[in-house]
Amino acid sequence: MSSIAPPAYDTGVANSASGGDFMYWITDYMTYSDGTVITPTVASIVGLCLTSILWILASWRLFYHHLAQCSSCFQLRSDIFTTKRLQHGFLWTTMSVEIVGYANMVRTNSFNKLNYTVLGIVGMGILECNTFIIGTIHWFNIISRGRVEDKNLAFTIYPVLALVAVGLTASSTYEAVDLWKGGYDSVDGFRGKSEIYKITLLVEAIGWGIHSLVVTICGIIVYKRISSLPTISQVRIEARRRIITKMIVPMVFCALSYGLRSGFMAADFALLKLRPGATFEAGVGWWIGSCWVPTFIPSMMLLYSFRKRDNTTELIGAGSDPLLKRNGEEGISDPFQSFHQTNRDLEDEDSTRQDNE
Repeated sequence: MSSIAPPAYDTGVANSASGGDFMYWITDYMTYSDGTVITPTVASIVGLCLTSILWILASWRLFYHHLAQCSSCFQLRSDIFTTKRLQHGFLWTTMSVEIVGYANMVRTNSFNKLNYTVLGIVGMGILECNTFIIGTIHWFNIISRGRVEDKNLAFTIYPVLALVAVGLTASSTYEAVDLWKGGYDSVDGFRGKSEIYKITLLVEAIGWGIHSLVVTICGIIVYKRISSLPTISQVRIEARRRIITKMIVPMVFCALSYGLRSGFMAADFALLKLRPGATFEAGVGWWIGSCWVPTFIPSMMLLYSFRKRDNTTELIGAGSDPLLKRNGEEGISDPFQSFHQTNRDLEDEDSTRQDNE
């Protein structure tokens, strides 16, 4: 890793303090990768470590928890293909593709057209988008149970997410075709000259921004639903923390990560418009803010949020430390029925189906 300082800035007007000059100084600085260039070998090793961790976790979830249970007695069950299992399958596929891309970067010590196609276009451009959208659909499936207004909102959101998925997939596909058929000698030349690349940057910035907004809306719905319960003030902190850490915290981190990637894509698009041929995609800031964090954090949050719940744990049990405070009178109806119902609605679909069997 080497450090490169941005060049001396000369506008032809002695140290002008105009807003335009300041913007061009900023873009000069960004052109040189925030002052720090990271080599392909270092970037690929870090990325390979992160994706390998996610691949191992996804493999464990997919094969041990799901396939082992679904293959019991060799019976074809109607609940094998759920959004939860589909998301785990997509995540496993995504990490497998990205591992191949990072491994080839280590082997070649370069970010060539093949590596960019496998890692940047197929991995982060198509598969990650669809993987995370499936996770968001799973969340909306959960919160839409039991309330007509939430279900109507979910059916309104689904076409938006589908449009984002189709838009990002189509633009990334056109980008790959232009990369290989456009006569570009290198990825840098493609980034500097291709109009399709600029359009893809804009589509990705808008798409990830919309996805971040949708997840934020989902988190707000869950928070309002919990806060509006009449007995929420009497619920023990352990029960509230269980739902918050299960749903709201992963949504917050996912929304921030999607927004971060959207911001980097928008900044790169603006830079290319202001300074054609300039880019800061080789900098350590780009790898962290646009590649590693928006991949690793949402994946971990979705794996955590979709983890298998312990079906033997109840909100009110016979143990000595119940999670909900009991009403002083016995023999009356459960005063926490609304909380119980909300907690059941927010359970994952596998647990709900098991309860119905």
